[in-house]
Amino acid sequence: MFRKQNKPAEVPTEKEIAPFAMPVEKAEPDAPQPQEKISNTVIARDVCFEGNITAIGQVYVYGEVQGNITVKDGLVKVMRNGLVNGNITCLELIINGNVHGECKAQSIDIDEHANIHGTLNYEALSVKKGGIFVGNADTSRKSDVKTNVIGLTATPVASESIAAAGEKQETKLAKK
Repeated sequence: MFRKQNKPAEVPTEKEIAPFAMPVEKAEPDAPQPQEKISNTVIARDVCFEGNITAIGQVYVYGEVQGNITVKDGLVKVMRNGLVNGNITCLELIINGNVHGECKAQSIDIDEHANIHGTLNYEALSVKKGGIFVGNADTSRKSDVKTNVIGLTATPVASESIAAAGEKQETKLAKK
C-alpha cells in the first residue's frame, strides 16, 4: 500500500551551487605562513614513558615519566596522579603530582596534592596548603641592588691603631 519509490538522488550542478559556494584562497608559495599552533604533549594516565622528553609548547603528565623533561619557553604540568622521576627544565612548572629530581623554572607552583623530593631553582615560587616539598630551594632571582665597589682598603681596628701609636712613641723615646 505505502511503498517507497527508489529514485536516484539528484546531484546539484555547479550553476546551482555557485551562489552558495565560498571562494577558496590559494596559498602562494612565497606568502608568509600563519603562526604555528602551540603543541601539546600528553602522557596519558596509564602510560609509563622511559626516556627524555624535549618539547616546545606544553607538556601534561597524567601518567609516569622515567627521564628528564625539557621544554623551551613552555609549560610543564604534572597532574594529580602523575609521576616524574627525573629533572624538569621549563619556563613555567605546575606540580600537583609526584616529582623526584631537580626542577628549574622561572615560575613554580606547588599545588595541594604535590609531593616533591629534590631541588627547586626558581624566580617565583608558590606553595598551596597541603603541598609537600622535601629538598633544597634556590632562587635564581637577579639582585635589583647595584653596587659600585671600586676598591677596598684595610682600615685598622681601634685597638690595633692604639697599640701602633704606643709602639711609635716607644721607638721615639728609645732613639733620644
